[in-house]
Amino acid sequence: MPIRSEYTIEQFEKAFQDFAHKIPKFRKASNDDVTLSFYYDEKGKPRKITVQVHKKTGKQTEWGPEVDWWGFTIEKKLYCETPHSTKIDFGPYPIEEKVKQFIEKVMDSVKPEPRFSLANLLKSNRDSP
Repeated sequence: MPIRSEYTIEQFEKAFQDFAHKIPKFRKASNDDVTLSFYYDEKGKPRKITVQVHKKTGKQTEWGPEVDWWGFTIEKKLYCETPHSTKIDFGPYPIEEKVKQFIEKVMDSVKPEPRFSLANLLKSNRDSP
């Protein structure tokens, strides 16, 4: 049996959008163009993030609107032979430029934190007994 509310749909939308941004570790976020899925380990640390982009191209096919669908997965890099912290996998598909452009756009204001630098490694070796 339904209930009634005096709140407008716009008020609910704003309140739930604000609520979603306050959730400390949500599992999935989605809009018309992108779906993000977050996977955590048993301690609550991020293990993997999947990104699915599904933008309508504006063209029609016999089955409906054409969609440019592609995606990638981000995971922590487990080995440490370079300063890179994560690996980004998009399978055998030729979408490397799309992935790079998407990441540059999203991470625009974030400064990368390399795992290590040769200068810091040499410094720590000189400082140790």
